[in-house]
Amino acid sequence: MQRITKSWGFEEILENGPYCMKLLIYTKPISSSLHYHERKSETFYVASGAFLLELADEKAQAFNAGSAISIPAGTKHRVRCVVPGVIVEASTHDDPDDCIRLVPSES
Repeated sequence: MQRITKSWGFEEILENGPYCMKLLIYTKPISSSLHYHERKSETFYVASGAFLLELADEKAQAFNAGSAISIPAGTKHRVRCVVPGVIVEASTHDDPDDCIRLVPSES
């Protein structure tokens, strides 16, 4: 397992072959970067905590434990943590070069 420290907490990469599985562990109530992926499609499942998800240019949607959403490649998105917790991410292969950040994460 690989752990990557982020300003909002950390990622634990469980698998990253043709498909990827990660735990996004938010330890503080801040937001990730506003970004998109040209090739990667993602599905988020909220295991614990409370989050707002900003998709494209839509109003932020609340996501709590048990919520899930799929995000197609090319969709601008940002996760804002309201209550620290864990998001399970299942996606196509994760390549750091495929993350186009438009607005940086809060720190």
